[in-house]
Amino acid sequence: KQIFMEGEPVLTQYIVSYWTLDYINQTMPTDGIQMVVVMKRRIMNALLTTYLPSLLILIMVYCTNFFKPFFFEAIVTVNLTALLVLTTLFISVSGALPQTAYVKMIDVWLIFAQMIPFFEVLLHTMVDAMRNEEEREINHHGRTIPVVDGVAVHNGNGKENGGFLADIEDMPKNPKLAFTKDDISALNNIDEQQLVAARKAWYDSAKVNEVGVKIGEFTGKYIIPSFILLFSIFYWSYGLSYYFTDEYSL
Repeated sequence: KQIFMEGEPVLTQYIVSYWTLDYINQTMPTDGIQMVVVMKRRIMNALLTTYLPSLLILIMVYCTNFFKPFFFEAIVTVNLTALLVLTTLFISVSGALPQTAYVKMIDVWLIFAQMIPFFEVLLHTMVDAMRNEEEREINHHGRTIPVVDGVAVHNGNGKENGGFLADIEDMPKNPKLAFTKDDISALNNIDEQQLVAARKAWYDSAKVNEVGVKIGEFTGKYIIPSFILLFSIFYWSYGLSYYFTDEYSL
């Protein structure tokens, strides 16, 4: 006999899409009866709690391709933080879903999302490695210090612009002095513009493999987002067509 559902088929997290009560074997009623209830998840809940946050993170990851080259540390930090957040989200979602032997669609999306910041870090590292390493800057608690022949230098006069960072053009004329404890503590008072200018000057004057850098920038700005777009079109076309197709019909 046909059974009727008195309550609403739309629940908090699920939608009851199909139900039936029938004999296990129509020719042998004594074999018993079986009840089938088919439920599917409400897609809006997954969109707001999983897909939307991961999409926003991927947008921020893509924006790192437009950072200035001398903010390399910031680029890597943003991508690694995004990878950590996506990994945490993946673990949280996987723990809340039923354990299955097969890979779920939401697992495919989150694993794909984790691969984007991973490849972005590899790409930016490769591009940065194409610059000459002869005269580089070090990162001192978020502040850059010019390095010449592997030694951090300053002018030591203590008079102009805080007196601790040498001007880039004057660096070869200045003595290579080791930082004292007082000098290091005084770095907090150095003009931020001078620090950024020091880093920018190194990147502007460094020898660069222009072909390799252009390929890397083109890959980050165009190839990777194109790949994300194609994957998203295929993923959502297949997923939504399966979601809105009833596997059972009354």
